Amino acid sequence: MMSSGKVRPILLLEINEVSWRLLDRFKDRFPNIKKFFAGAQTYTTTTVDSGELSPWITWPSFHRGLCDKEHGSGFLGQDPATFKGTPIWAEYRKQGHAIGICGSLQSWPPSEAGPGGFYIPDTFAHDATCIPAYVEPFQRFNLSQVATNGRTVNSSSMFSKEILPLIASLPKLGIRPATLAKVGQQLVEERLDTVKLSRRPAFQTILMWDVFKNLFDANKPPAFSTFFTNHIAGVMHRYWNNLFPEDFGPSMKGQPTPYLNTMVFALNVLDDMLREVMAWCEQNPELVVVWAASMGQDTVHRDSDGLELAVNDSRKLMQICGLEPVQFKPLLAMVPQIAVEFTDAAALAQARSRLQACTTTSGQPLFRIEGSNLNLSITCINPKRVDIEAGFFNCDGGRVTWEDAGVRVVQTTPGTAYHIPEGTMAVYRLGHEPNDARTRMSARDAKSFLLKLGGLSVAAAQTAVPEKVKRKRRARG
Repeated sequence: MMSSGKVRPILLLEINEVSWRLLDRFKDRFPNIKKFFAGAQTYTTTTVDSGELSPWITWPSFHRGLCDKEHGSGFLGQDPATFKGTPIWAEYRKQGHAIGICGSLQSWPPSEAGPGGFYIPDTFAHDATCIPAYVEPFQRFNLSQVATNGRTVNSSSMFSKEILPLIASLPKLGIRPATLAKVGQQLVEERLDTVKLSRRPAFQTILMWDVFKNLFDANKPPAFSTFFTNHIAGVMHRYWNNLFPEDFGPSMKGQPTPYLNTMVFALNVLDDMLREVMAWCEQNPELVVVWAASMGQDTVHRDSDGLELAVNDSRKLMQICGLEPVQFKPLLAMVPQIAVEFTDAAALAQARSRLQACTTTSGQPLFRIEGSNLNLSITCINPKRVDIEAGFFNCDGGRVTWEDAGVRVVQTTPGTAYHIPEGTMAVYRLGHEPNDARTRMSARDAKSFLLKLGGLSVAAAQTAVPEKVKRKRRARG
């Protein structure tokens, strides 16, 4: 079905988990971030989801105009056939328009993108399939980096088996010599100063931005495009006490804050992106740029005594469950979650049963398990320090060490940031009056808002709750 009326191209910049508090603290230091927001109409996004907020839940809510109970996205690695509702980009395709998707969460597998379109799924995709296919060596490299870099950066991970195919594809990908020079400089500097190793995740965004720019024609853009980045959210999660030391009282007074420069580096990357985006708007005054974060982050005080558990070897954990390597496939997920796909229901049931029998030395359950079809999401439920320091847990009457189960003890800082329901949103377009009102916008309304902004028919879009969910809701009532 074709939409009627004039369609304005939209570029949705998905700047994950950035809050107004962070922007208000730092934006005046960065000329292009400051200029972008000075010229924009601003909103405060609010989540509609229950339980613990996670980006693989809140972004599908934003994209589909549904809450988590309605769209069903609960974990990374989940079978997308279990999702309900229609994401914004699929509505554009249904109405006959090209799309350009780059990294949006829960966007795998790619679908046909239309003339001049492209489709690069998120970096937790089940495989490296992309449109166009020549991007696949780059995506394969991305997936290998996610697999080898969890909570902390593996300094040798850049040199994986995927590096040679990536190098061969560089000219076609559009990755610039200046970008490669920055990567080389980073690799040298992080060997001289280990603090600078914390900058490494931002280079995934720097490289991806080059690839995106090579695909995105500002003069003839797809009707709807996205670009997702997590490079600022990662710094917030780990180093918030270096950014807002006043939140942590005497414990941070007089302490060095070396990772403040990590955030400055990450924001400089964003500043460069926004400079180019605003130049595109000058080239093409029809282009509408939307900044969005489906939720935000703010201070959280951990009570875990500085220790946490994370599964870092899913193969070892599955061996504890009595499974052979041919019976399962590890999928990509975000720390501290892991995801596993099983060959059949019997293997899944065996793993679930065994994991549910695992308890700490204090007798508390050790794993939180979620599932859909043949996939499981597994997360360590953080136990007491005494349970962690015991060095083992109980499983079906026997003792299993953390090492044998592929579980790692992680040293954490007590002062960090975590998810809050309020995120940020801004609409930037030439010829429109800016307004820093920060009007609240429910994630349920974001989809229809963007469709209207682009000039599409909202009536033709699927914005209602799926019938199955409606029936369940009535039955509970």
